[in-house]
Amino acid sequence: MNASLFQDRLQAAFDHYLGKIVALLPVLLGGLVLLLAGYGLAKFLQYVTRRLVRSTGLERLADRQGMERTLQRLGGTVFVMGKLVFWLVFLFFILAAAEVMGLTLITDGMRGFFGYLPRLLTALGVLLFGIWLGQKVRAVANGLAGPMGISGGKVLGRLLFGLIVFFLGITALNVAGLDTTLITSNVLIFFGGILVAFSVAYGMASRDILTNILSSYYGRDRFSPGQIVRIGSDEGEIERIDSISLTLRTKDRVVMIPTSKLITERIEVLQPKSDHMPA
Repeated sequence: MNASLFQDRLQAAFDHYLGKIVALLPVLLGGLVLLLAGYGLAKFLQYVTRRLVRSTGLERLADRQGMERTLQRLGGTVFVMGKLVFWLVFLFFILAAAEVMGLTLITDGMRGFFGYLPRLLTALGVLLFGIWLGQKVRAVANGLAGPMGISGGKVLGRLLFGLIVFFLGITALNVAGLDTTLITSNVLIFFGGILVAFSVAYGMASRDILTNILSSYYGRDRFSPGQIVRIGSDEGEIERIDSISLTLRTKDRVVMIPTSKLITERIEVLQPKSDHMPA
């Protein structure tokens, strides 16, 4: 190959691309200047927003309403508001700089993001509201459990918190445009299995109690306090019949007999009623 021809083509290619770079240089510099200006403005507005949040008492209001505790997971009310303003402003300048530099791929992506942003912010708001509501319900459950003497109040509060956050989280995903059909169906199957297992376990555990309650209902028509009876090896005076047991006072002790014995055992009525123990 002719060396002079190769040199001429190399020089032509170099001049061509160098010319393009020189032509694009003002555009690139303009985009970079726009980015730096946007970054500076976004930082300034972030600072102003944080000062306004503190001076207007919005942070104290969020703390009184319980939102500050929720937003602490993200850095606090002041931090979140400042960062939100910063990124909204800076992303707008990124879009403007990309348009100035002719970066079509970036501008199309940014426009799609700004079109999706309202849904994203709404979904985030729903999720934060769910966390706030769950914390309120958990606090109420914990507060009521103590005075009412309900054991496991903290467990109940955590369970309610988890359920509220979960269902509002699913709502947030739906608002964001994500398909939650598979998640919802699996969770419904899971909770259905838990409820069935709980029902079966509770039914088996309460079977004897239910038997005693029904036996008490039928046994009260035939037996009453004051009667002297013999039930199995125990003989004495009936003092009381409640829903699950019969209190029998013998010569030397008090015996609690399940009321199911009233319909399953052989019972001898020795004396219809008595005000004293037999000698």
